[in-house]
Amino acid sequence: MKYLTSLLLGLLIGVVHADHHGNKVAGMDLSKGNALQMQLCSLKPGKKMSDYEANFDDYIAWSKKHGVETFAMRLTPMFVTPPDNGTSIEWIEILASPFSVSGEAWDKWLTTEDGQKLNARWQTLADCRVSVNPVFTLFADPAITAQDTRVMTLNWCTRNPGVSSDQVQARHRSVLAARTSDSPISSWSISYNGLGRRNAPGDYLHMLSFADNAALMRYMDGYANNEGWRRRQDYETSYASCTGQNAYFVNVLNRP
Repeated sequence: MKYLTSLLLGLLIGVVHADHHGNKVAGMDLSKGNALQMQLCSLKPGKKMSDYEANFDDYIAWSKKHGVETFAMRLTPMFVTPPDNGTSIEWIEILASPFSVSGEAWDKWLTTEDGQKLNARWQTLADCRVSVNPVFTLFADPAITAQDTRVMTLNWCTRNPGVSSDQVQARHRSVLAARTSDSPISSWSISYNGLGRRNAPGDYLHMLSFADNAALMRYMDGYANNEGWRRRQDYETSYASCTGQNAYFVNVLNRP
């Protein structure tokens, strides 16, 4: 039974309130919503990933110079079903920061000479669909915030017809309160649709982080052998429809 609560964390939707008020990680107050810039990318024909990575390194140096650093991660697919529309996504980048930093960064990116040069080179290397969205962190174990690698699952969900936000919030709060310290899930965040995320496969995106693949498989063991599948089925019947989890290997590229 000890993993059943953990398994529900990937399924519950509601207006999120972090349980660590005043806790700051990478310059973000996790008791509030922050800006999550998501970049769905693929290389342009004839381009090399090493060139893209070098350009991104230059972006990080640029952000430090201009005082607009973000917490940056790159996600590469592990267990992933491609989108139904046939779009090719070779990797995902996530840039998280306070909204104020995101706004200042975009202004400087678009108006500084060095920012425009980096932007022009970026456009020659990859096709990236960019969105900026509110993200709420429900919890993050201190150990995971210090790791440079992790595994993350993404799961899009949409509230079922007739189910109120209050109902989902109540369920969400009870699950979060019952979370045990031995859960294999190291952090849980939810991102809501914001700017540029049209035609998304759901209204909200659940982001679960695991220390490594062993932790991910402990989570799956609970799903398979501790009736987590039954609870997920019950949740999707009673509360929300979800697309299912895709799993990615994550590299942290910058930590302010």
